Amino acid sequence: MKPKYQIAVIGAGQLGSRHLQGLVRLGLPCEIHVVDPSQASLDVARQRADEVLGAGLHSLHFHQQIEALPAILDHTVIATAADVRLSVLRALLQGRTVRNILLEKVLFQRQSDYSAAAELLQQAGSRAWVNCPRRVFPIYETLRTFFLDDPLLHVDVRGGNWGLGCNSVHFVDIIAYLTGGSVHSISTALLDEGLIDSKRAGFKEFTGTLQGRCGDASFSLTAQRDSQAPLLLTLRGSRRSCLVDESSGRAFLCDPSDGGWRTVDFKAPMLSELATAVTQRILEDGTSALTPYTQSASYHLPLLQALTGHALPHLAGANDICPIT
Repeated sequence: MKPKYQIAVIGAGQLGSRHLQGLVRLGLPCEIHVVDPSQASLDVARQRADEVLGAGLHSLHFHQQIEALPAILDHTVIATAADVRLSVLRALLQGRTVRNILLEKVLFQRQSDYSAAAELLQQAGSRAWVNCPRRVFPIYETLRTFFLDDPLLHVDVRGGNWGLGCNSVHFVDIIAYLTGGSVHSISTALLDEGLIDSKRAGFKEFTGTLQGRCGDASFSLTAQRDSQAPLLLTLRGSRRSCLVDESSGRAFLCDPSDGGWRTVDFKAPMLSELATAVTQRILEDGTSALTPYTQSASYHLPLLQALTGHALPHLAGANDICPIT
């Protein structure tokens, strides 16, 4: 009988427990270790795993310390908050072989942490990706093909207060995927003054508009304060355009040379659904369609630099931290 894969999930909160639900659906036998200092979080994670756990295929273990993890891990998900992620990564790799790592975003709050993490990963020989999953949504694969012959010129993301600080990197990542370009020239000139409290205690959020460029395309990301407006993405080339409403699962594509508007219905996969296929490919092939760490860091850093500069006048204490997660 083939030995079981050794998998760890560090951070058993909302995201970590959804990753766990995906992992227990794997068709490969696994020893799954869940780590969180909070016993209450571990209890919730156990309950969520029990909802979908396949009979007899996997073994689950719950720990409150990283030191309890085995010396060799085939795959690890780090789903902690951004403020502790680097220290968790360092502790994980201390005296331990970790073949593959999936990091949640926002990666880190300090710009210097990105190079420190890259060095840790290189020294450990670990492959690492960042969980910005829109690039594996079928609808965005469709849009990449749709704009292949009419490259994107502008992308607008707009909606009610959707967590501009926390979630902008998701949209920058998908814009980079669609354009094949690098991210540069991010402006905070149209951000609202001041910060607001994040829905996650101890963190902050931004409202207003971020503007930037990715390759030859411009983009704007707008989170409207005190608004519940749905989040809409508008994408335009020189001839073709598209409106995406993820909440309703509908995209409207316009190509004047091909009869004008058409509607594409889609389902945005849940994290617990995506995690199964993503992890299976990583375990079997050592590859993933998700963004590699180095590439994702190049998207994070311009955003983090811009947001940190905007936040500084409104924060006390360390001047190199952007309090997002």
